[in-house]
Amino acid sequence: MAMYDIIGEFSDAQTFTTLTTTEGRVSTDIVNLGTSDVNWGNAEIWLNISIAVAFLTAGTPATTITLRSSTDETVNGSDTAVLTIAAQDLSDLSVGDFVARVRLPVVTDPEQFLGVFVQNATAAYTAGALDMWLDHGSVSDSGAQKTLSNIT
Repeated sequence: MAMYDIIGEFSDAQTFTTLTTTEGRVSTDIVNLGTSDVNWGNAEIWLNISIAVAFLTAGTPATTITLRSSTDETVNGSDTAVLTIAAQDLSDLSVGDFVARVRLPVVTDPEQFLGVFVQNATAAYTAGALDMWLDHGSVSDSGAQKTLSNIT
């Protein structure tokens, strides 16, 4: 099954103001692929993560973000990692900046459910929110992905 005209939203301005040192949190929503062993278009699906609300901190956090696949809707930090974004301090970015805009790797046996797991280390945030979604990357633009599809 190939995925077409997908806009899979994981989070819309999900806050991380209580994301403390060594704490992890799963995205607000998960994407249900409908079945396992999905052909997701030979890596023509992109993970997008952008800053919705500026992150503030008194220290220097190291935040790792991982797209994970799971056999059930309870995606967590121990599920299979599909893609990991290296640790960074999100307070170095501004509203609208992309934390990541990266093509998903070709996965031959993904599980049915996808979620984003955000893991913090070193210092806590006092403010900040992320938008996280899947789209077709270079064949679409992020502005279009924030509106409803015109395909019926």
